Amino acid sequence: MPSVEGHTKSYSERKLSWRSVLLQSFFLFLLWIILSGHYDLFHISLGLLSVIIIQILNSKINRVKFFKGDIPEMERVRFGRVFTYIFWLLWQIIVSALQVAYVVLHPRMPINPAIVRFKAKMPNVGAAVILGNSITLTPGTVTILIEGDRFTVHALMDESHAGLTDGTMPRKVVKLFRKSVGDVVSDVHIIRSDNLL
Repeated sequence: MPSVEGHTKSYSERKLSWRSVLLQSFFLFLLWIILSGHYDLFHISLGLLSVIIIQILNSKINRVKFFKGDIPEMERVRFGRVFTYIFWLLWQIIVSALQVAYVVLHPRMPINPAIVRFKAKMPNVGAAVILGNSITLTPGTVTILIEGDRFTVHALMDESHAGLTDGTMPRKVVKLFRKSVGDVVSDVHIIRSDNLL
C-alpha cells in the first residue's frame, strides 16, 4: 500500500471470474498463434506457457478497483457477439484497405482529409477502447483522442469516416455489451484540411 504524507491508501478489490480469465487467455493465445505463424508443438507450447505467465503476472493488477464502479469489462461482454464483431471488423479492414489502395494508386490521388469529432455513448471504458482501436485498425482512419464520450479521428477521405458519422461502427461495439442499441453517435463535426490552415 503506497504511503502519502503518512497516510496509507488502500485499494478495494474486484472479483475476476474464471469466464473473464479464460476469455483473456483465449485472445492472448490467439494473438500468439497469429503473430508467431508457427503451428508446431514447440511454438504452441511456448504460446501456452506465455499466456500462463502473463495471467499470473497480471493477476494482482486485474483485481484492483481503480475507480468507483470499475469492474472487469469482459464480465459485461456478450460472448455470442464477439466473433460476429471480429469477422465484421476484418471485413471492414479489407474494404477500407482496398479503398485506400485505390485512392493512393489513382493518378490524381483524390483524398479529402478531415478531422472528425463526435460523441459516442459507450456503455463503459472498455467499449470506448474497443471503438478507438477498431477505428485505428481500419485503414484510412486514426483515433487521435478520446476524452470521455468525445472522439477525435483523422480520416483520409469521406468513405473512411462514413461508418463513424452514421453510427455503424459505434453501434456494433455497443452491441458487444447490450442487447438494445439506440442512437449512439451525436454532435458530429467534420473539419476539412483547408479549414485547419
